[in-house]
Amino acid sequence: MTTIGKAFAQDHRRLEAELSGAFRSIEASDWQAASASFARFRVGIERHIEVEEQVLFPAVENGLETPLTAILRKGHRDLKVFFDEVEDAILERDQDEALRVISAMRALLELHDKKEEAELYPVAQERLGAVGAAAISEALQG
Repeated sequence: MTTIGKAFAQDHRRLEAELSGAFRSIEASDWQAASASFARFRVGIERHIEVEEQVLFPAVENGLETPLTAILRKGHRDLKVFFDEVEDAILERDQDEALRVISAMRALLELHDKKEEAELYPVAQERLGAVGAAAISEALQG
């Protein structure tokens, strides 16, 4: 049985791999590969955020934003600021800027993902159960 925590943790690892691939491609000045990897990362993380905000957060909140969901929403907003910056740096072939911004994103994502995995997903699993976990796993696949 897939749990919400397992589905999202797997997605975190997949997204981390795409972002790392973009980073390595930028280091190698392979701008085409960097652009492709970052595009896959962006599509995936935007889907991931959408599922969390449209399904998990409401299940946890019961109509009232909680301190946890407020912090996580802010984290999502903070991450989104970086997306265009990385794309612009890749288009401009600005290696230093692209690597700097991705490094900042990775640090933010690491803390954000740990908080979600430790606090959000267990509560969401309790509220949504096995049926919810299966639907979420499917939604993350696109």
